[in-house]
Amino acid sequence: MSRARTESSPPRFVGSEPDAGIFNVVVGTAGHIDHGKSLLVRALTGVDTDRLKEERERGITIDLGFAPLELPGGRRAGVIDVPGHERFIKNMVAGSTSMDFVLLVVAADDGVMAQTREHLQIIRLLGVPDGLVAVTKIDLVEPDFVELVRGELAELTRGSCLEGKPVVPVSAKTGAGLERLRTELETALGKLRRRDGGGPFRMPIQRVFAKEGFGAVITGVPLSGTVALGETLEILPLGVSGRVKGLHAYNRRIERAHAGHSTAVNLAGVERGGMERGMVAVTPGVFRATKRVTAWIEHLPDAPFPLKHRAPVRFHAGTAELMGKVLLPAHDQLLPGERAFVQVLLEEPAVVCPGDRFILRHQSPMRTIGGGKVLSNATRKLKRFDAEALSDLEARRSCLGEPIEFLAHVFDCAASALGLDELCAELGALPEQSRAWLARLVADSRVVELKPGEVYIGLALHAKLARAIGECLAEFFREHPAMVWMEKPALKQALERSVRRQRLGGVAHIDELLASCERAGLLRLRGNEVALPGYERKLDARWAGYARKLEEALREGGRMPPLREELAARLGLSSRDFREVLRYLCETGKAVEVPPEFAYHAHAYAEMLAVTKALFGAGAERTVSEIRQALDLNRKYVVPLVEHFDARGLTRREGNKRRWVAG
Repeated sequence: MSRARTESSPPRFVGSEPDAGIFNVVVGTAGHIDHGKSLLVRALTGVDTDRLKEERERGITIDLGFAPLELPGGRRAGVIDVPGHERFIKNMVAGSTSMDFVLLVVAADDGVMAQTREHLQIIRLLGVPDGLVAVTKIDLVEPDFVELVRGELAELTRGSCLEGKPVVPVSAKTGAGLERLRTELETALGKLRRRDGGGPFRMPIQRVFAKEGFGAVITGVPLSGTVALGETLEILPLGVSGRVKGLHAYNRRIERAHAGHSTAVNLAGVERGGMERGMVAVTPGVFRATKRVTAWIEHLPDAPFPLKHRAPVRFHAGTAELMGKVLLPAHDQLLPGERAFVQVLLEEPAVVCPGDRFILRHQSPMRTIGGGKVLSNATRKLKRFDAEALSDLEARRSCLGEPIEFLAHVFDCAASALGLDELCAELGALPEQSRAWLARLVADSRVVELKPGEVYIGLALHAKLARAIGECLAEFFREHPAMVWMEKPALKQALERSVRRQRLGGVAHIDELLASCERAGLLRLRGNEVALPGYERKLDARWAGYARKLEEALREGGRMPPLREELAARLGLSSRDFREVLRYLCETGKAVEVPPEFAYHAHAYAEMLAVTKALFGAGAERTVSEIRQALDLNRKYVVPLVEHFDARGLTRREGNKRRWVAG
């Protein structure tokens, strides 16, 4: 194959070739400036990764470079070349978050230098699992110098993913050692665990450009999932979506992009403006952006001073560099070499999921502080020195990488029921993945399914809330002995007060929770009302007296009873007590309420209903005036009564007339 092409031009959206033969892993360089990283990549791939004019003029790498690497067996892998200058560490980190394998480059004439150490620290903090070392520029030194560098490297790589890995002396100028390096790379990559292609698509954006005739193009390395032509991607945190109309991997047109492929995506319906490095292209409706990241970090042992609570930092995750502050929930400061839980409060939102690696650097001077793993992307603020919250974080940390156990712990600590969309955003998982994990937890009686496939709650919280609901109902009926049913809005308010007192959190998905309690036989539901099963009214003498007096007043009122306010005043009842006594009579069949102002004794109402039905006869139409005359009522009474018949579905209004429609 020809190796004359450079990265100065964007990918060409022409032709079509399958993506078979691609290692879905990415090799990334690391090392000090001027140690020959870009020259080595060019010797291996034929691609000059220094695509910027400034890079060629100054002779140093400033931004990330990309190249396809053809291995001896014919398979291809992606290479990311990172800058070595300390001023461009942020670009180095942006590239390193996509690496599966590191190629540490150390010049034989210089040996281990400052950025060699810092780059290796970053690689370790990001959890890059494997790699090897290339000792470059061997054509400039005697063999003894190479052995000295080997000794330095043995010390440097101790405890890292490079400990005991091959150290290959090479010369990009003469070609010495290049074939061995290719062979070592192929052997190592063949053993490497590949990225997961089964989850939602997520690709941190490394470059954005516009290509004439095609529109906006974004490039990056997908961290998970796949995306195919014609599918939709969402750009977060920008919040815009576009259709995938072109895909390229390693200069070839493909039908589907996979995790671990260096990929270019041509998006339709999205303008280039607004998109930038640091944003993320994702499967729509799965991920969320957050300004509060809860995590476990390691403060580097060689850090020059302690990390203090609320210290300003640079947060690097994916390809994003964001400003923020470190909040220490269990410390006033973190000494070099210590590890701890933190919350990072960001100035702009980040798209992260539990298990994601990140780097922290000082804002000024720009030096790496440490890094760690994300534990939560939820916006809940941690209370300082809260033992329960810290225990929760420790449990989260212990089950990272075990989705079912992690999900179970999310429910163990949740303050309310959770919808599937909330769970997907918490985990960074597709709905079908989350449902499969949830089904296991439901089968094991660790989680209760409130609404099939949509709303879930932890078993312990479900029991606590069910008990609180029962207590709220019982208290209500003690205070309102004439009532058997409690309206849902009143129950929700009482439950919210109860859970605040018990520090259970908020009340979400109340309708689903009540339906679940009804299925368990803990309560009864009727429209917008709730009752306790088997509960019977036990009116004391006072309330029984109120009920008798009101029933008698309604009986005396006949077809034209007093207004409800007049009745309440006559009986000396407050508005609340009157409503409850009237409701008691209605529920026991002794009265009928006709909104908004009247209530009738059941006998009077039955008489009026019978007269009205007889008036209509077979298929007749009647006016309100005709109904009034038949019932011998004035308009003050007959209009609410006829509207009440309409509302019950007994009559139907047709213009200025009514037709009887009930059986």
